[in-house]
Amino acid sequence: MNKDQAKQHLSVVSNELTKTRQFMREFAKFDAKQSDVAQFDSMIAANSHDREMGLQAIPESLQKLLEAQNIAAAPAGKQAVFDGLRDGIAEYQRRNGGDMPPVEVVQSALSAATAFTENAHRGDDNDPSFDSLSFSHHEALSVVPAAVQVVITMGIANSLPLISMLPNPTGSNEVPIVAGEGTAGMDMGVMRRGELIDGEKAGLPYFDNRHLLVMEDAGEGKFTLESHVAYTKEIRDNKTTKFVVDKDSIKAPFVGGRVSIKVRGVEVANDNHRSHPTFGGKSTLQPLDPITLGADTFIVKSAVADLDSHTVEVAFDTTDGAAPGADEVEVELIFDYERKDEKGDYILRAPSHDMAFNYYGVYAYPSRARSTATIDAITQLQNELGINWYAAAQMLFINKYNFEQNGRLLRGAVNQCLANQEQHVKVFDADIAGVTHTTLTDLYSNIRVVLGKARTALSTITNTAIGQYDLYVSDRGAAFFEAMSRDEYTPTGEQYGDQYSIYRIGQLNTGVNIYYVPASMGVFNEDELTQGGYALLVPRATTPAKAPFVGTVAVPTMVLASSANAFEKDVAVYNRMAAEANPIPRYRNQCMLIELRNLPSL
Repeated sequence: MNKDQAKQHLSVVSNELTKTRQFMREFAKFDAKQSDVAQFDSMIAANSHDREMGLQAIPESLQKLLEAQNIAAAPAGKQAVFDGLRDGIAEYQRRNGGDMPPVEVVQSALSAATAFTENAHRGDDNDPSFDSLSFSHHEALSVVPAAVQVVITMGIANSLPLISMLPNPTGSNEVPIVAGEGTAGMDMGVMRRGELIDGEKAGLPYFDNRHLLVMEDAGEGKFTLESHVAYTKEIRDNKTTKFVVDKDSIKAPFVGGRVSIKVRGVEVANDNHRSHPTFGGKSTLQPLDPITLGADTFIVKSAVADLDSHTVEVAFDTTDGAAPGADEVEVELIFDYERKDEKGDYILRAPSHDMAFNYYGVYAYPSRARSTATIDAITQLQNELGINWYAAAQMLFINKYNFEQNGRLLRGAVNQCLANQEQHVKVFDADIAGVTHTTLTDLYSNIRVVLGKARTALSTITNTAIGQYDLYVSDRGAAFFEAMSRDEYTPTGEQYGDQYSIYRIGQLNTGVNIYYVPASMGVFNEDELTQGGYALLVPRATTPAKAPFVGTVAVPTMVLASSANAFEKDVAVYNRMAAEANPIPRYRNQCMLIELRNLPSL
């Protein structure tokens, strides 16, 4: 996908997300005891005098579903769409402590469900990846409403904060994800051209036009400086920061009348007087009263700023006063962007920043399975339980597929953390030498310190402020948090321990959500730990582009009939989806493994 195609795709996605967000606000007001279809029609009528105009404010994917032939013709076809939404949201909330699903998840589920209708996006007719599957492959088109409901419900319900779904309204095999980075446009201050302006030098001088620079020790109490646009950051012996001129950069003219000389951060001379020159000539700095810092007294004899040669000189009285140390004298300058050379051209350019956009792709891959049932089992399922066989096969596959997918991502995250333990593993040790805990509350309160350090370290690594995050915990990890004081931890009351689901089991009073990961996923292997457990810290992204894991749906899970035996139903299940670590290098490894050691026997 080239940049133009990526921009077009992102434009479509942005429009769909806006409409989906607006619709979800209205849908939240629907009365569950009344017909959703009737309330939807009332909503359209209330928001527009023209129904067609009203529908334009609705997500296109939802329009396609409600207008599809096999949904509109079925007795409860349209209601099945709303049931899918309502059931999916309810199940998501049950599994995630009452939170509403992200709008990206809802939009992704709606877009995926359109694949079962004649309104599905088929892509390029010459592209064989789009013409092998369609809604018409179902043995009976009457299953379309059921299939749509299942895809919407399970698409929302099975979503975890772990994966940020990238909406895919066009059904593309590749979905773009864009990383925009601001870089310095020139050498100025501590920044060099091409460096990230929000990187490790984000808080150092670039745009701010006040430059505090260390003067060179010329001996006998004299110090000099030649002004240049760029300088480097260094650390003094007393751990303070100093800036040293980079003489390889161009000279920098500065403004007269705003020159200040300081010793150990205290001003000793300036040219802030009415007779100073501004744009040329020599500006004489006036010494201030002698200053005493500790056992030393500093007295300025003379100081001058040459606006033509871009230099500053100062001499200290070493007879009646002390000579400052080699890096103790600084001069503060304001660069002069109005100054021109002999040709009439500006000498300095204002510092600029450039935006660099990098496009990465998330690629869907195919998965398939088969399911066979006898006609007796199918009819019994339908007659006694009212469950459609196609929908049941579809639902079973989706649940298992998503569960395996989450396990793959979590295992990969743990492996990456262990591969770089110095940066991505933090240890909570309940047995600290010299510290005696009288209560479990005292013991467990220290986990907040470790989690805080882990979050800060992760923010530094990714250069992104991390706000909310989740913890995915092992069996012993779950027991650890469940044993905490209710002032520190609030359980959701959700029963856990089965081997086929991930649940939110509680929340720390800091807002951190705790998710239980069953041993069947093979994520945490605790056998080697004596009285220990694990917790995986995964940040919650504010935008999908910054998420630890991203996913998309090109073709939703669909059922294809293939019966060689008249008394059996042999169905194939197929999808084409993606879920992977964020391809943007900056956000690729955003997890932190917390190792819990020497836990008390609970």
